[in-house]
Amino acid sequence: MTSTDDGIGHAVAGVVAAATEDSRVAERWLLETAMFPQAAKSDWANDGTTFLLPGTRFGAVAVRASLVHAALLLDDPATCGPSLRKRLRGAPIFYQANQFGREGAYVVLVSADVAAQWDVPGSVAHHRGALLEVPAPDRVRAGTPIWWVVPVDDPVQLCAPVPLAALVKQGFDAVNGRLGRP
Repeated sequence: MTSTDDGIGHAVAGVVAAATEDSRVAERWLLETAMFPQAAKSDWANDGTTFLLPGTRFGAVAVRASLVHAALLLDDPATCGPSLRKRLRGAPIFYQANQFGREGAYVVLVSADVAAQWDVPGSVAHHRGALLEVPAPDRVRAGTPIWWVVPVDDPVQLCAPVPLAALVKQGFDAVNGRLGRP
């Protein structure tokens, strides 16, 4: 398996990256939130996804794809990775088709505390006690129903609330015709 990167070691969307030490570290960290870690690891190997229980190590916020695309002035999840990596400072983000009915969502990993207090229109925090479908750490290929747009590079690099709220607000205002208004 070959990999392509963006010049700084990050997998480019649309390319499956070979297992790296970073992906193994990410896998171990994510599996700490699985109810049955061996079964979750097997699910990743067989299906490419598994269900984890956020709330201790991390929380999650799902943002409507239309808002992210409006904020970034992009319209394809396969092209959003570099912009999201920059805007959200390397925070882990995966794309999930049909998260909001027929609309996809970008699921951003945040601290559990941020998720517990999250209240930004156009996005929803994942409930602490509910299972969350999460792609395997090396699933970075666009076109699958769920894949990492910005993979987990560093488990402690969760998204800060201010840049995420700013991105969501910018997209929300653009979609609702309120851009530039107080």
